[in-house]
Amino acid sequence: MRWSYIAPRLGLLVILWAFFFFAFDPLLKWGLVKGIEKGAGAKAEIASLHTTFLHPSLKITGLAVADSKEEYRNLLEFSELSFSAEGAPLLEKKLVVDEAALKGLKFGTARKTSGRLPFVKEEPSPMVDAMVAESKGFALDRVADVKGDFAADYKVDPAELESVKLAKELEAKYDKDYKDIADRVDPKKYQAALDELKARYEKAKDEKNFAKQAKDYAEIAKEVKKVTDQFKKDKAEAQAAIAAAKDAFKAVDEARKKDTANVMSKMKLPSLDKASLARMLAGPAIAERTAQGMKWAAMARKYMPDNNKGVLKNEAKRGREVHFPKEHSYPTVLVRRVYVSGELGAEDPLDYSGSIEGLTTQPSVYGRPTTAEVKGAKGARRLDFRCSVDATGAEIKTDSSLLYSGIPVKQMSFGSASSLLVNVTGAAAAFDGKLKTAGAALDGKATVKLTGAAFKADASKIKMEQLRTAVESSFAGLNSAVIEAGIAGTVKDPKLSVDTDLAAALSKAFSGALGAEVKKAQEEAQKKIDEALKPYRAKLDSLASAKQAELEGKLKDAEGKVSGQGESLLKGLTPAKLKLPKIKF
Repeated sequence: MRWSYIAPRLGLLVILWAFFFFAFDPLLKWGLVKGIEKGAGAKAEIASLHTTFLHPSLKITGLAVADSKEEYRNLLEFSELSFSAEGAPLLEKKLVVDEAALKGLKFGTARKTSGRLPFVKEEPSPMVDAMVAESKGFALDRVADVKGDFAADYKVDPAELESVKLAKELEAKYDKDYKDIADRVDPKKYQAALDELKARYEKAKDEKNFAKQAKDYAEIAKEVKKVTDQFKKDKAEAQAAIAAAKDAFKAVDEARKKDTANVMSKMKLPSLDKASLARMLAGPAIAERTAQGMKWAAMARKYMPDNNKGVLKNEAKRGREVHFPKEHSYPTVLVRRVYVSGELGAEDPLDYSGSIEGLTTQPSVYGRPTTAEVKGAKGARRLDFRCSVDATGAEIKTDSSLLYSGIPVKQMSFGSASSLLVNVTGAAAAFDGKLKTAGAALDGKATVKLTGAAFKADASKIKMEQLRTAVESSFAGLNSAVIEAGIAGTVKDPKLSVDTDLAAALSKAFSGALGAEVKKAQEEAQKKIDEALKPYRAKLDSLASAKQAELEGKLKDAEGKVSGQGESLLKGLTPAKLKLPKIKF
């Protein structure tokens, strides 16, 4: 036995064993904590982490992630996450888990120590800041001084109006977008393509070789269809641009309403517009919750696989490593199913359970979307959450829905303490929300219904006794409310809309108590805004009309050329037009 040969190798094995037995788990735990803290922007803790290698497995217990907005609250925590990996895929450097278990998942739990990280600042949300500022600016402290000519001396600066800013942006956008589309639907482009195909047809028509003529005809017919399909695509995009222009005008009108509310606020007068009242009451709360959800959605998107990067190849400095697919090829990481269980709510928590299927780093290899389904029930409370994330194509698409009814609400508030605060107690809430995304585009809506509630308005900021009494009375008689929200736009530029029937009650109180005086002041403010917006709106209208007319003319001309000459060419390319060889008997 050659100990000089065996001893060093045995020593190396002992060192490797000691590393994995004593150091691997602590290093992995430290790396996970630091990674979670970087993503969440708050402290994270793991009670214990244990791995095994003979039968590959991982078990994490006592994980808690703090909320970056609330120092002594956890965003989420769970008691245990465990799974075992399949052995065969490990030989291919792939991690495949058939089943995993996530137990005791909770949200919004209290923590004893601060969850803040040093030198980490929460990124401001323009959407939340705008809603909060609008709610705070809804001043009611000078309503008693309302006079019909109050707005007569108020000067409106066009540069400060959202409607003017939007009109300028649309003007620049029209110039660029319409020019791009007009170039694409230029009749000369299609005419040149059809002339070339016609020349090829005339040449093929004189071809004596039957087989070559048939092949040429087939290729020309294919090219004609390609030109026709391209025109249809360009036409659809041009029509979509025209439709978008009409929708843009609606956006200018909405911005105009917001300008009126802002001007009224600067004059220390309340707006009677229901949309402004709805944003003042429900906007801040909805915007804050929406921003929190979008923060986590953006974090999830950051770590989602991107199929555009090519998942089946690795680039190296010298050459390229190509993975040849097998009959049963595994993704690099795949968790087929995760069983989830936990509690929802701090007091009288609701037990829920469900599963997540198809978690993978290579969705194009796996070929199926990731899906999740969670349900729970307790007394009158019901929870039903469903979600699908499809990253198998060029862009990530998601479709999710949440139904949660019978939610006990001890206390919640709408509005702002600096203007008007509405406190709600003893309610039962029902939430119904749906959200779809395609790439960065957002399309979602949600409804919250409050029943069996007690509403109390804090109208202490209103000095006018008649109005204060009317506002307090309008809410005192309510026992239910509906709050609706919609989100559109993109992840980087979300557009949030808010509506609630509480705004109707408030508008009625304002109109009844203030009579014609505020209405007259509002009309005067609206008149000033319209005068400031008029030159920009007129220029936008003229530009849009001219561009739309230009597009429609080009579309009509191009369609005539494509349909006329294209159909004529296709008729000449039918099998009956082929010069069949003459067969002598």
